[in-house]
Amino acid sequence: MYCYVYDDFVQEKKYERELAAIENRITDLGLQGKTIRLALFRNADETIRDEVKRGIKTVVAVGNDATVHKVLNAVIDSGAVLALIPVGEPTVLAHILGVPHGVKACDVLSQRIIEKMDAGMVNHRRFITGVAFPSANAQVDVKGKYQVMPMVKGNIEVRNLSVKEPRSREDISDPTDGKLEIVIETEIRKGFRKKLGVTKLPLPAFDITYKKRVKARADGAEVEDDEFHFSVERNVMQVVVGRERMF
Repeated sequence: MYCYVYDDFVQEKKYERELAAIENRITDLGLQGKTIRLALFRNADETIRDEVKRGIKTVVAVGNDATVHKVLNAVIDSGAVLALIPVGEPTVLAHILGVPHGVKACDVLSQRIIEKMDAGMVNHRRFITGVAFPSANAQVDVKGKYQVMPMVKGNIEVRNLSVKEPRSREDISDPTDGKLEIVIETEIRKGFRKKLGVTKLPLPAFDITYKKRVKARADGAEVEDDEFHFSVERNVMQVVVGRERMF
């Protein structure tokens, strides 16, 4: 029923004791399953899809946020449930989903609380958390209906959940509403004082364009272009969450 996908880095000696504790807890809870080690595969997508065809229902990413991105397409396309056992850093997604670090995540897995979530798309690339852009002049085009152009350079984030480690629920977008949230932060001067101005736009589809190519980060992975086309895949993900989830 379970397929555990171990990222390359968790094979390092410093994680040996933590992995042993996780595996012992998995056995205690009766959650054993197939193990896939990414170090042995250039691309594990086909292996994951084959395991789902053989009856695997849940794919468990053992690693950090980057690990989730590595298995994301195979999990969604095969219709499996995604679960996390966070090891290493960063683990922003696990924090938002209410999944504790390490061995305690096994108990969340056993409770099997499943939420349906949207996934974002940028230039045909899926993402779960969001996309962060560098500080530069940009134009937001809402599919020819209207345009938004910040008067000064500012940081832009596109959130399905949250790009950075959230400080509160205010930093998190709703991943079940069929929309992405554009967050534009610009510095506003009032006399000798500087104030951070924040604009939020919830939209189902839009483009962000620059006059030259820039490097953005989608779920932590680099995406470079001068045009970024965004859309939402509604309710395409099934994810195991904890009771302390932040949405």
